[in-house]
Amino acid sequence: MKKLLCILLAALLASSALTACGEKETETDASADTAVQTEPVETEPRLLDDLPDDIDLGGWNVNVLSGAHPEVCKDEICVEEMTGDVINDAVYNRNLAVENRLNIKLTDYVIRAHGGDFSHPDYAGSEMLTTLVTSGDTTYNLYTSNSYTTSSLGYNHMLHNLKEVENLDLTKPYWAQYINETATVNGQQYLCTGPMSLGFFRFNTGMVFNKRIFLDNSIEYPYQTVLDGKWTLDAVNTIAEQIYADTNGDGVLEVGVDTVGYATRAYPDSGNIDGFWGSCNLRTISKDENDFYKYDVNVEHFTNVVDGLLMLINGDGSEGMAANDGVFQSAFRDGKQGIMNITLNWLESEWAREMDDEYGVLPNPKLNEEQDNYYTLAQDQFLVYAIPLSVGLEELPNLGIFLEAFAAESYATVKPAYYEIALTAKYVNDQDSAAMLDIITNNVYVDPAILYLAIMNFNVMTLRDILGGGQNTAASRIASMQKQFQNTIDKINVAFGMEK
Repeated sequence: MKKLLCILLAALLASSALTACGEKETETDASADTAVQTEPVETEPRLLDDLPDDIDLGGWNVNVLSGAHPEVCKDEICVEEMTGDVINDAVYNRNLAVENRLNIKLTDYVIRAHGGDFSHPDYAGSEMLTTLVTSGDTTYNLYTSNSYTTSSLGYNHMLHNLKEVENLDLTKPYWAQYINETATVNGQQYLCTGPMSLGFFRFNTGMVFNKRIFLDNSIEYPYQTVLDGKWTLDAVNTIAEQIYADTNGDGVLEVGVDTVGYATRAYPDSGNIDGFWGSCNLRTISKDENDFYKYDVNVEHFTNVVDGLLMLINGDGSEGMAANDGVFQSAFRDGKQGIMNITLNWLESEWAREMDDEYGVLPNPKLNEEQDNYYTLAQDQFLVYAIPLSVGLEELPNLGIFLEAFAAESYATVKPAYYEIALTAKYVNDQDSAAMLDIITNNVYVDPAILYLAIMNFNVMTLRDILGGGQNTAASRIASMQKQFQNTIDKINVAFGMEK
């Protein structure tokens, strides 16, 4: 299990270390979260897939190359042993069940990128996989990494079309249908995900609020406001103004010193405001009647969203230009900030564990009450799965069997362990927050421009740039980028078979 493969190219060996399933790496390993201890998770009595019960793949090896940042995928695919931690043990038991059911050996090799050998840690996997596929290397028969770099591998013809993989049924409930819809073009799909990825939940965006601060200011918890469809940018701004207190009396709002209603960092180097792209229903690409992408930007809507966000981050009780993400996270932890944007993995963090005050969970706000629903952005770091093009056609049916069994078992064991026990029963302490988590996770969408963030010029980075500049330049920015954006869409469509 713990032996390293020795087949990588010498240049890549110098900059990467490959770890077998469960083997510890001192660079990135974190200790088990002993704050989340609970009873063993029971597996549902039946699997949801349609695979026969008597499958025997004869000890076949499933070698997964994990190209995401190690901290993202450290407990997603393989763990070394049972520890008593509910999430760790669910992953361990899932793998054991699938290995025993199919008679296979699952091994996860996690890339460790060092120094400047890779352009960015997020791209280490895609760069390595491209080299391996180009050279015809067949060591790895499965690949997993963050969504936005993996999508580019499909675009560049480095992956197998999952629609053509026998035994793989992506219509099942254990697959993320919003990803299937977004990623499929002209009947082709090169990546998939679902509850088999903990990031399926962890990178959903939302908000947390400090309950004590709300009580001290005689502000009702906003749960009912959410249920009434009135949790909007304006509602957040109104509460932020009620909370703000100039603690040191210098007349200057200062995060970490004064009691601030809402704070964030609206700069290109921070993803804290990315969730508003989803919650305010910004869309850039849709599908045409032939299942190809098409440009679909509503300039008026985009301008209205930017107006609303500038109103919020520049409001009398808010600070939108915090020096760094740690400043407002520390302020929230220390009870000096009322509301903060998060991805749900914050609920597992030391920031949350170190809080003395209780917090509640909320979805990100709508633009206004006229918006039909709450929407959640799935930030691009969640893991997706793909099959390298170098894998032989004879292996594809077995990979379809493995992915189905792996996804179904994840749905039956890992999903309830993480979502129903750890997330909604341990990390939050009231049923109202649990209901908010349902709203967050049941209304997720991924715009194709975010899925293809690595090659698109119009996505969450554009929103960060505009808000960081402090002026509503949405209309002029969109006009200046439209031609290049359209050209990128055309290139993707051609790659998926559209005639020029």
